[in-house]
Amino acid sequence: MINDLLEYSNEEQRLVSDFIQREEKNGNDWSNDEFTDIKATIKNHYKVVQNYTCPYCKVVNPNTHGMVWDIEHIIAKDTKPIFMLEPRNLCVACKDCNGAKSNKDVLVNPRRVTFPTNESDYKIVHPHFDRYELHIKAITPGDFYRPLTSKGEYTIVTCRLLRFYGVVQQTQPDIEIDELAKAMISSQGAARRVLEDELVRRISEKRIA
Repeated sequence: MINDLLEYSNEEQRLVSDFIQREEKNGNDWSNDEFTDIKATIKNHYKVVQNYTCPYCKVVNPNTHGMVWDIEHIIAKDTKPIFMLEPRNLCVACKDCNGAKSNKDVLVNPRRVTFPTNESDYKIVHPHFDRYELHIKAITPGDFYRPLTSKGEYTIVTCRLLRFYGVVQQTQPDIEIDELAKAMISSQGAARRVLEDELVRRISEKRIA
């Protein structure tokens, strides 16, 4: 859970206030040059307070140049541009999780017009409001995750955490393992435990190979 919230400078806050007051705004405004400096502020802040850890897959990447990190709008800026610069709607995420999540819906009530501030307002594990370990057990970050709640399961599916890239060259997913993981997500009881055991066995063999 992110505890150190971003605080804008006076000039940055003026920019944020001006944007919120615009009658017309959309997610494409994010690409405007006026937001270049504030983007750097956002990325630099959250990289550090998150300890260079993706809030969804929990993979640690200590690169400081920033190219491996995307600024993540937890509620997509394209669907709710008014929340585009809200600090509690921002963090950084790895490019894989950010790309998989994309503009997918994360709100229990997508018609909300005020910013939701409770964990119960979200279908996804929220980096600011939820304790990750209550919803997902990252058995091997980057490889294997076990959902502990329905919210954890939704996050695993939405961010495609069961993508199982190769350990050496993370370019293409292992299709058989990926399909096995999807089957595990939709199963219950003894069948789920069998699939989990098979997943662990295949991942272990893949690492050895």
